[in-house]
Amino acid sequence: MVEIDAYATDCRVHGQVEWGEGRMSDQLNRISELVIRDARLESLADSHVVEMPELTIESDELCAVVASGSRGDAARRLHTRTTRAEVEIGPYRVVGRVHGTPTSEPLSWDLRHIAWVSLTEATVMYRCGADDVSEEMPTLLVNRHLMRSLRAVE
Repeated sequence: MVEIDAYATDCRVHGQVEWGEGRMSDQLNRISELVIRDARLESLADSHVVEMPELTIESDELCAVVASGSRGDAARRLHTRTTRAEVEIGPYRVVGRVHGTPTSEPLSWDLRHIAWVSLTEATVMYRCGADDVSEEMPTLLVNRHLMRSLRAVE
């Protein structure tokens, strides 16, 4: 079991999932739904928490997932260049680095190939009740199907 920390349109989702082998991004790109055990949902409207032993959720209902676990086979990693980008997705604004091959434009490469776009050095900003929240993480996987915008930033 692996811990999952995700951002849905109306709540934060925490719990545990059972992944197969490989990177979390590869798993998310292969499946259509997640079974989350010991699920804890935290409302963005008023911070109230709902806990349940098991939750099945469509992966397309998640705006973003904090990446954890294996980074994959080091021998298969490609040299990339990055572009700092801002993503608007659901109630969230995310700033981070999008990676692309040295000869491609990082802002378009991921969007043509995969459903879950990886952002490194990511910061997620949103409102939870009356509070402004800002959370930083090394890697965040963002659901490109739910993006409202993606643009380069200085």
